[in-house]
Amino acid sequence: MGIYPSYSRKLEYDDYSMATLTEVSVISRKAVKYGAYGAVIIILIPVVVRLGKRIYLALNPPPPPPPTVLYGKLPKLVFPPTDAAATPEYKLETIEGGLPKLPEAGRVYVVGINKSRLLELDRIKEKVRLLGFVNNPEQLDESTYRFFHPTIAAQVTVNIISRGFAYKYDWTAEMAVYSTRAVPVGNTAITEGNSYFEKLGLLTDDLAAGSGKSVYLVATNSAMVPTDNLYEANFVRVDLFRANRDDLKIVTAGGDTSPVNVIISSLTSNKRVVQANYQYSQVLEDSFATYPLKNSEAAWQELIAGGGYVAKRTTPQVTIRKVYMGYYESNDPQQFMQPVIVFEGDYGFLAYVPAVTGEYIQ
Repeated sequence: MGIYPSYSRKLEYDDYSMATLTEVSVISRKAVKYGAYGAVIIILIPVVVRLGKRIYLALNPPPPPPPTVLYGKLPKLVFPPTDAAATPEYKLETIEGGLPKLPEAGRVYVVGINKSRLLELDRIKEKVRLLGFVNNPEQLDESTYRFFHPTIAAQVTVNIISRGFAYKYDWTAEMAVYSTRAVPVGNTAITEGNSYFEKLGLLTDDLAAGSGKSVYLVATNSAMVPTDNLYEANFVRVDLFRANRDDLKIVTAGGDTSPVNVIISSLTSNKRVVQANYQYSQVLEDSFATYPLKNSEAAWQELIAGGGYVAKRTTPQVTIRKVYMGYYESNDPQQFMQPVIVFEGDYGFLAYVPAVTGEYIQ
């Protein structure tokens, strides 16, 4: 009888121990479980905060910094002269269903101008010597010189300030031009155009990374006439366009032509290229300021009132299909590369309206 109370107490102790271990095990499992939850929550908190911040900023974007207008009033953009013509009748039919929202401010870049005129003439002499111009030039004015080739009817005119040049060979006296039709085609022509300027050390990074366009030409007496049939072409003209800047297209005065271009014949040697132009503005990458820009509605009203510049005129009634911001590259030396608002229409119509607001234009 005396044994049973002790045995009973032992059973009670064992039961208590088992209950305690079970509880500890349950608590441990819960601790691990909730600890894992807590770790995940701790990991997710920064992610959620960042996501929430992104959503908030997307819904409530901070105002952009005010334009710096560091260069004061800018010179008015000078577009090429155009024939007097009635303002087209415009109709707007864009993919957006109206005028797009454009940036309220944009960059204006400084264009580098050569200041070392004496040394520059020596550098130019070295470059044109590569084309066979070995004689000293004649001076046309304080910045312009003309070289004559000693053996062929060719000349090159250079500007020592802008570093632009225009080369021309009188091909009309070369009878083989009219009968030879083996011009480079497509990308081969563009590659040859790139190589021409690269040989002269003039193929800049933005030209090399940009696009090219080729047009076939037929020799008729002393003129060149465009043709769609490459098999009758005596020449091919190659225009080189810069790569985009700040994700904006760089547009030219000619619209579908560039101030950097070359005309290649079917001939060889120093008669291969019959014409070349290089009017290139060296944009200083780190020298820019921001200026307030017109909105698309203001630019549209200016265009329909006869303002801006029509680069490619087509029909008296023009339907505008696309409106966007770009940079304008002039055929002539310019102090700044400025943004313009571009209007594209049917049949190749193209017009530009200066984008910087009028209060900051001289």
